[in-house]
Amino acid sequence: MMKQRYNNLKTFVPQKIFHFLFILLGLSSKYSMSQATIHTATKIYVCDSAMSTVECFVEENGWIRFTGSVNDAQLKYPTAKTTKHNGYLYPGLIDAHCHFLAYCRGTKEVNVFGTKSKSEVYKKVKKFKTKRTWIVGRGWDQNDWSEKTFPAAVDLKGASKKPICLSRVDGHAIWVNDIALKTLNLNWDTIIAGGEIIKDSSGKPTGIFVDNASDWVRKFIPPMDEKELTKAVVKQAKTIYKYGLTTLDEAGLELDEMNYLQKLQKDQKIHMRFCAMLSGKDENLIKVGTNEIPNNYLMHCESMKIYLDGALGSKGALLKTDYCDRNGYHGLQLISYGQFSYYTQYLLNKNFQVCVHAIGDSANKLVINNFKQTIPEGFDARWRIEHAQIVDPRDQKQLSNWGIIPSIQPTHATSDAPWAMSRLCIDSTQRIGYTQFYNPQSGAYAYKDLLKSAGVVAIGTDFPVEAINPFASFYSATQRMDIAGNLTVPFLPKQALSRKETLLGMTLWAAYANREDTWKGSIERNKVADFIVLDKDILECSVDDLKRIRAKRTFIGGKKMKF
Repeated sequence: MMKQRYNNLKTFVPQKIFHFLFILLGLSSKYSMSQATIHTATKIYVCDSAMSTVECFVEENGWIRFTGSVNDAQLKYPTAKTTKHNGYLYPGLIDAHCHFLAYCRGTKEVNVFGTKSKSEVYKKVKKFKTKRTWIVGRGWDQNDWSEKTFPAAVDLKGASKKPICLSRVDGHAIWVNDIALKTLNLNWDTIIAGGEIIKDSSGKPTGIFVDNASDWVRKFIPPMDEKELTKAVVKQAKTIYKYGLTTLDEAGLELDEMNYLQKLQKDQKIHMRFCAMLSGKDENLIKVGTNEIPNNYLMHCESMKIYLDGALGSKGALLKTDYCDRNGYHGLQLISYGQFSYYTQYLLNKNFQVCVHAIGDSANKLVINNFKQTIPEGFDARWRIEHAQIVDPRDQKQLSNWGIIPSIQPTHATSDAPWAMSRLCIDSTQRIGYTQFYNPQSGAYAYKDLLKSAGVVAIGTDFPVEAINPFASFYSATQRMDIAGNLTVPFLPKQALSRKETLLGMTLWAAYANREDTWKGSIERNKVADFIVLDKDILECSVDDLKRIRAKRTFIGGKKMKF
């Protein structure tokens, strides 16, 4: 409304007195007299399906208004200034699956990422100081320890006089101390659907809670102070800009968290855009389709995130076969199929996008079958599978028929490589042919196969589960090696994506997966002027240079971000 008011004024009021009236009416400065800018670079990649290039583009009022040659741009915009970028220019990167608020909270909590033993975790917790009533942290991974087994409450004895809650690296399990168990005073015989309370031989909780059981415990922990959180959010926004990220797909937010981030955007404390997935729960379902849900160019929400299973690392991923080291155990289904079907049908009726966390092959089969039954033929739903880590090749073939989009995180493959296949065993009861039995490894971390079946993939980091660095994801996707050099040989190299496919998965395809491709994701006319300048050509540079590539400049809505 205010912008229309501005445009009407500009049409009828002489330009010389326009600024005077502008001030009197108290209109926002962002609608002041526009100045077009012609942007040139060493090379500009449009990031359309042809991966074409242009000589320049014109940005005006935060939007791209022209692409083509410099001569044509100067003729069309004779008063425009020209900015020459010494580097390679691309659309702003979209992290198609991450947890920014969780990442920010983690910077104010005890960091146990990368620890190599329980004793190392203990030392970090003991040194940590906080005014909070609980010590909260994240990052442990028993797969990185020599013992390879879950820790226990007793392993934290003496680390603090406060209750302790440490989330596993994937967020799907927690480890608490005895003080926390006593403080909670819960009924440990309670049955948690879709969750597991790990107990010892005497039936006593060991201090490990998996999936829905961990959520049951977390709700009793007092939240972080908002002022402290805001300091972290404002500081870490610069990290986002530093890595060339302009849009973050927040994979599961509450409405009050969206409103909190919107306020920071309005106050100009943060500038990145969010494509937010509403957390999948009954109380949020009734809000779908109402004006409570934000839907604008900075905070866009028309999707819901639903958890169907857990994670492979914490043995919560729902598998078709037994876990190799746990006979008779297939993982956890976090929501009943009946409830899941109710959600998807309701969301379809509201034209809301469904984004389902599914890691195991059984979970992925359930999702694909449900989508097939729910999505009308020919309807452009763009429903997504978040992670799609293990998908039976027979189920992969169904993706394109219903336009199902795999939302993948390539660093999961290279991080899980040392231990992932030890979880997945051949099932001699499932025959594929006369002599061939089903092997879940055939569909594990199969990103190239998923792309062939679906036609597109959306690529994210899943930070803070993995590093926030999108170039690490790019390296893992294309090289099937980790950027830190921990792997000595490529992990499933036939599943590598090309550089073009990976870049599209971080730009145009990610925007498509967000239902935002009409106004974002490429350097094209009438799209937002979100773009980055890299010091090297990510499509042509050497493999060694891929490890060192960096963003020199990041622009959101035509404005250069400080980092």
